[in-house]
Formats: sequence, C-alpha cells, structure tokens
Amino acid sequence: MPAAPRLPLPRRNELDRPSALAETCALAAEQEGVVSRRQLSKLGVPRWVIRLEITAGRWQKGGRQTVVLHNSELSWKSRCWIAVLEVGTRAALDGPTALQWAGVKALRDEVVHVIVPKGSTPAHPPGVRVHESRRFREADVVAAGIRRVRSPVAAVHAALWSSTERQATYFLILVVQQDLARPEDLGLIIGRIRRHRFRLVLRSVVADLTAGVRALSELDVARDFRRRGLPEPTRQVVRRRPSGTEYLDCDLPEYELTLEIDGAGHDEPWQRLSDLVRDITLMAEGRVVVRLPVATYVLDRERVLDALEELLIARGWCRDAAA
Repeated sequence: MPAAPRLPLPRRNELDRPSALAETCALAAEQEGVVSRRQLSKLGVPRWVIRLEITAGRWQKGGRQTVVLHNSELSWKSRCWIAVLEVGTRAALDGPTALQWAGVKALRDEVVHVIVPKGSTPAHPPGVRVHESRRFREADVVAAGIRRVRSPVAAVHAALWSSTERQATYFLILVVQQDLARPEDLGLIIGRIRRHRFRLVLRSVVADLTAGVRALSELDVARDFRRRGLPEPTRQVVRRRPSGTEYLDCDLPEYELTLEIDGAGHDEPWQRLSDLVRDITLMAEGRVVVRLPVATYVLDRERVLDALEELLIARGWCRDAAA
C-alpha cells in the first residue's frame, strides 16, 4: 500500500495560533488529507494562508468547501471525504460506497453515493450521486470517522437503488456472506419499507439467507427446487472434523444426498483437492455427492433438475407423498 502523501503546511509564524499547525496536521491525517474551510477557520488558519498554499501548489481545492492539504493525486477515500464535506452537514456515505468503505469485497463503484434527509438543499459535486431520502435516519449513521451509514442499512439502500432484482439480491447476499450483517438485521430494516417494487423480493431473499443461502448460485438452485416441487435441502450444514470445519451447501440427509454448488473458485487446484477429500469422506459415510458447477448448470437447468429428480426418486423420495 503506497505511503500517505506528506502534508506540507505553512510556516508556523504564518498561523494565528502556534497550535494550529499540529491540529491541522492531525485533522488532515484523520481525513485522508481533506479538510473543510470551516474546519480550517476553527483551527485558526486564515483564508489568506489557504489562498497562498493553493497558489503555491502545495495544497489543492477539493471543491467549493474543501481543501486537500497535499498536491498528489486524490485517492478514493479522499474523494469520499470531499463528497461528505461538500454535500452538506448531515450527508453520509451510503449504498455501495458505504459498503466499500466498510470493507466489502467484490464491489467496484467509482461513483460516490451520499444520502441526505429529504427536503435538504445539498450541493451536487461532480462524481457524487446524492440521494435525498425520507429513509435517512441519524441513528443509522456510524459516529466514528467519516459519516457513513451502517452496513446493514447501506446494503438495503443499495438494493433499493438497484436497477434489477438480481442486482438488489446481490447486495444483500454480499454483506451476509462477508459477515458484515446478519439476515435478521436486514429483515428489520426491510420491515421499515412500506412501498417499493423490490420489497417482496427482498423479503424473500432474507428468508433464504436466514435458511442458510450464502451465494447467488445457491439462491438460484433453491428457487428452482421450489418451482419444481423438489424437497427443500438444509443449507450450509456445519461439519466438525479433525481437519477443520466444513460447510455443506445443500444437504438432504433423509435421502443421504449432498449437493455442492461450485462457482469459479472451485476450479483452483487447491480447492479441487479440498473438494475431493471432502467428497470421499462423505461417500465413506454412505452419502451420494453431486457437484453442480454453476457455469454448466445454467446451460440447461431443466435437464439437470430432471436428472436430480430421478436421483431423489431412486433414493426414496416420492412426489405424491411430498404433496
């Protein structure tokens, strides 16, 4: 990770108070080099000093209300600070941006999403998407550091702002999969929603997450099983073994059948070895193990489901009895 740029500041005798230099430096370090003009004024840095440093090229403008106390290229986190400080006093990172800040992997959204209360008069800096929302709650904002919405709330808002149901589903699965939210947390937040085109879909996704689904591919298989009237498997079954803890994607113990849904990561040699050893131990217990590579499954779902239905019937399942 590249070292943070040094923050060149004016000479001590150019400031109104001797302590202003240290205080300004400390604040800039906490805020990725970004300080608002209001903050500089409170620290005793006069406007003529700001103009001098910008003109000399040691500082740069972040926007109308912010100054960046270095002349290097802006990082993504610096742009987030600029967005929050420029938009308004109650602005907070939200949606995909808040999730990225919280450490969610597999998200790459260069647009900075910021939420403000409905009826406010926010600024609209370039590269920032401002969401004026009645769903804004100050209690949902993380107190420490940059103002950002808590991960469960940010995930639900990201889902509501999505263009498709699948994209909305993806945000909810991501935060649960990466242990940044619990399904019940998401359920409470979704319970606040009274009207939205994705409301019922999101409630259904939370139900599946509560049942153990942890990937989009698992959700697809779960829905296909229900559509075809096949027995509902138990999700993410925990197995404690001497070699460590294992998780079974879909388990049907009454039919001694285990389904493993394999994404692209299962093609890696080390993962294939781990899968092979686990499959052998399951077969030693009398189980049948079926692996469903996602890329293959989606080519002809119905054909695969037909074959799985035959296997279930062969192992004692009866459609009439299930009905």
